Amino acid sequence: MHTVLWAGLDILMWMLLIWSIMALTQYKHNILVIGLVFFYPITQMASAGWMATTINYLWPLILGTFSMTLLTRMYHHQKVGVTRAILACLGLLFASNFETFGIMYLCILTFFLVSIIHQHQLTLKRVIFVFTQYAICLANVTLALTSPGNQIRLITETRDNMLDFASLTPVDKLVMGFNNTFSELTDHSFLFLTFTVMLLITVLASKRRSPFLIGAAIFPVFFVTTRTILKPIIIIYSPKFDQLFNAVGAQQRVDPTNYFGFANYLPFVIYVLLLMSILVVLIHSLKDFTLGMLLSTVLISGLMTTVAVGFSPTLYASGQRVFLFLNFSIIYIIINLYDECQTYIASFKPLKRLAKWSVLILSVFFTVSNFVAIGLSYL
Repeated sequence: MHTVLWAGLDILMWMLLIWSIMALTQYKHNILVIGLVFFYPITQMASAGWMATTINYLWPLILGTFSMTLLTRMYHHQKVGVTRAILACLGLLFASNFETFGIMYLCILTFFLVSIIHQHQLTLKRVIFVFTQYAICLANVTLALTSPGNQIRLITETRDNMLDFASLTPVDKLVMGFNNTFSELTDHSFLFLTFTVMLLITVLASKRRSPFLIGAAIFPVFFVTTRTILKPIIIIYSPKFDQLFNAVGAQQRVDPTNYFGFANYLPFVIYVLLLMSILVVLIHSLKDFTLGMLLSTVLISGLMTTVAVGFSPTLYASGQRVFLFLNFSIIYIIINLYDECQTYIASFKPLKRLAKWSVLILSVFFTVSNFVAIGLSYL
């Protein structure tokens, strides 16, 4: 009966996730929220078994997102009841037990605290609630980092997955995690492609647009398309360029046998420039500077959850399930970017119609694809 119980709870959890994202975006674009959630490749949750992966990854995301809705309500001066606050803290107690999500939540919580201090909105109730959440996150993260079981698991995973892990420096591990993150995003993520397109539209709609900002927004779109839509052309006319980034996807890294080759460092440099371009656009093209900083914080904290996996020998063995938190961070940012340039899109009726039908058709396509992939996940 545990399978039936899990299935029922998992359905309710998905409903809570969709509602929470709607609440975080002020219920402005509910259809878009549902459509983007359908874009998520749910078969990533099967990589370590459906039950284990959903409970250990998906449920922390959902309960943590529910906790964030109270931060939004406080920021917008909406009423927060005691019962709801207790439920949020209990949800965070479960969510931050996943240490990388706990660190992500700490980043967002810190941004919230700085914002309310800057806007002189600090009250006793808010102080109690925020520092209770700080205590929960810090306690869970500390427990995870000092747990003897995790140290034993580290030894086992090093033996099974990455024998030279102990010889790697912190910089090596950081670069490995960073390269692996952006390799997956640029080569295999439709959500990230959608995100880069929305960045470009946001810049074109912004009153602050400039040649520099437009160039910064074009670069991510162009690079991602060279790794996806234009990849067949790149293979023909620039095969070495394609092979260079394929090597990152094939888990190759700089080591004592190839450290002298300048080209081996090029993917890391381009990925850094890609991130810098995105942050420049988010910070400087939005109407509200605070919103730009919030979206940048959400993106960076989401990236931390995947880059941090580079400090584990399971970096490559974990697969794409570790991108769950980052993927939903990107979904949240896309919705906010659409809200930012909604008037601009509406002014071009063909563009508005294209966006509407694209979301509808792609939602159906990815839903069907997910069902097919679920049925074939163990074949």
